[in-house]
Amino acid sequence: KDGVVLGKHRKVHLFDIDIPGKMTFKESETLTGGSDVTTADVPVPGGMVRLGVGICYDLRFAELSLLMRNRGAQILCFPAAFNTTTGPLHWELVIRARAIDTQCFMCCCSPSRNPEGYPAYGHSIVVDPRGKVLAEAGHEPTTLLVDVPVAEVTEARQQIPIGFQRRYDVYRFEEASKL
Repeated sequence: KDGVVLGKHRKVHLFDIDIPGKMTFKESETLTGGSDVTTADVPVPGGMVRLGVGICYDLRFAELSLLMRNRGAQILCFPAAFNTTTGPLHWELVIRARAIDTQCFMCCCSPSRNPEGYPAYGHSIVVDPRGKVLAEAGHEPTTLLVDVPVAEVTEARQQIPIGFQRRYDVYRFEEASKL
């Protein structure tokens, strides 16, 4: 609202892959990864919602999403451009896993496929805190409008309280200290 910047995210994990015969991509040759976990409070009708933000390859790292949840995120947003090699195998699976891991809504947008450019998988998607796909686009340009009942986050977390059942006496999950 009013053009106010509510948060800024710099992609933490750079996409450096080599799938022989299919795709090689090295973001680290031209980019530097960010070093912050990003959440922001966003005004919505009837109150506020806390968003967590990641970019593309950040989605594959459950720890980052869990830190966003620990900071109160209810919706995690990941703009991403999975390709036609990794997309069919991992896109929906990873997004649904992050929804279940964090008990957050997942809103993940992707560019549509351009046959003459980067082979984006497409398939923008919205998933609820229990891992149910609420809407999914194909690889063509489209718009998804989805009601996101944020109260379902609290309900899911009360019904299956994984946030309180973690065994910190067996394993530790700590934020890295800033250097």
